[in-house]
Amino acid sequence: MDKKGAKGYWISTSKVTNQDLFAEYVDKVGPWLKEVGGVVFAKDLEPQGKEKTEEANLAVICEFPSMRAAVEAYESTEYQELSKIRKAATENATFTIIEGMDEAEKLRRAMGK
Repeated sequence: MDKKGAKGYWISTSKVTNQDLFAEYVDKVGPWLKEVGGVVFAKDLEPQGKEKTEEANLAVICEFPSMRAAVEAYESTEYQELSKIRKAATENATFTIIEGMDEAEKLRRAMGK
């Protein structure tokens, strides 16, 4: 875990079924996310869902300084409490944590290798 220069990402899709409850989640998770070094990297309210995500009306990618930071943020007591709100406000949710490319891989790609 934590290749040099590789960031960590949360990737999530869901169908928001309770807008008010989801707004509460957003209001709480935004400041917390900044505290743990995360940022919303991309968000789409009309994603083109494929392969079991066709009904999704939200897709979000959050970026963290490292894979370790992404995993620790997700597993934290604080986020586990916040995620209860997210889960109650959505259905058919997916949630994946991935590690981005490290510096060596970025350089290889930039050089066309």
